[in-house]
Amino acid sequence: MRLDAHGLGLVFFGWGVMLAITSVFLAPRVQARFGTLPTMYAMLSLVGLDLVLMGVGVDSRVVLVIAVVIGGAFLGVNNTLITTAVMQSSPVDRPVASAAYSFIRFVGGAAAPFLAGKLAESFVPSIPFYVGATAVFASIVILFSGRAYLSKV
Repeated sequence: MRLDAHGLGLVFFGWGVMLAITSVFLAPRVQARFGTLPTMYAMLSLVGLDLVLMGVGVDSRVVLVIAVVIGGAFLGVNNTLITTAVMQSSPVDRPVASAAYSFIRFVGGAAAPFLAGKLAESFVPSIPFYVGATAVFASIVILFSGRAYLSKV
């Protein structure tokens, strides 16, 4: 984004505020209105489209800043719903399900920046966004194919 430390901090502060507000206040409302799975499909679709937008606008600081902050809103709703779905559908005790879920999230979160950097260096700066979008769209297909396991949510 070619921002100094304060500028980058403000962008991710905005992302975090959006994530917090939507996870606490918006997620329960949209879940009650549309259901868990339909809302998850919609939020994942929006995350994927947001990543495509970042790939297209990779050279625009304004596009990237806005897309990152707006992405926090989609991720806030989705994080709440995925956590709810995992905890309610897991066949193991809650502490085990929570630990496994956290492990997967944190391993992905640790690997993603490194892999994105390598992809951008090896190809073009937009590739990590397109790879991420492809992974998100694939996750929708996988989630849909396993919807029977989530019948309790």
